[in-house]
Amino acid sequence: MYEVTDGHVVGTNGISISYSYMKPDSSSDTLVMLLPGYGYTNDSPMFRYTTALCLENGLNVLEVNYNYRDERYDSVDVSKAIVDDVRLVIDQVLQSHSVNEYIIIGKSLGTMAMASELTRNVFHDAKLVWLTPLLKQDDIYEAILSHKGEQLVLMGTADQHYVDERMKHLEHLAMTELEIVEEMNHSLEYTGDTYRSLRLLEILLKRVEQFIIAP
Repeated sequence: MYEVTDGHVVGTNGISISYSYMKPDSSSDTLVMLLPGYGYTNDSPMFRYTTALCLENGLNVLEVNYNYRDERYDSVDVSKAIVDDVRLVIDQVLQSHSVNEYIIIGKSLGTMAMASELTRNVFHDAKLVWLTPLLKQDDIYEAILSHKGEQLVLMGTADQHYVDERMKHLEHLAMTELEIVEEMNHSLEYTGDTYRSLRLLEILLKRVEQFIIAP
């Protein structure tokens, strides 16, 4: 069992950003923060089951639930909004919860906020999982290159944001693990192959779980 605390902050353009803080009965002092993508939300398979696995392993979970597909963001620079909104949520959560270790899992758009948060001292040695990062963006690539803690970069060769040259540079980083999946797309799936995609989901979940619970 676990306890859920829901909250919200007033974010960009006065739009509310909700979040859920989940604390299992036998929780540790580790917090896993989930920063989903533009359309790949916390209810999408990889994030939904990652949350479940974290709770099963006694880890506290923070789900940030932004929705930049909302028409109220039509005139907003989403790349700036997500950075500002995620920081507001994290600031509010850290004021009321004591945490010693951090794990940040970001996907796609969420990796923009993730890269920005890494400029804060509190996250300088956080354990990171980059799911389909926007690798073509220099700030995200530099954030991965400069991070001093453990990190896992998980990406498919059929992802439009995959950059072979940059991934090869990351191979030489200390404390960095790469999981490159041939033919996997940006949605963490094989295009047009449902059952193969379901089998892949289990493989990816096991890989992420192995990484985040490793001592």
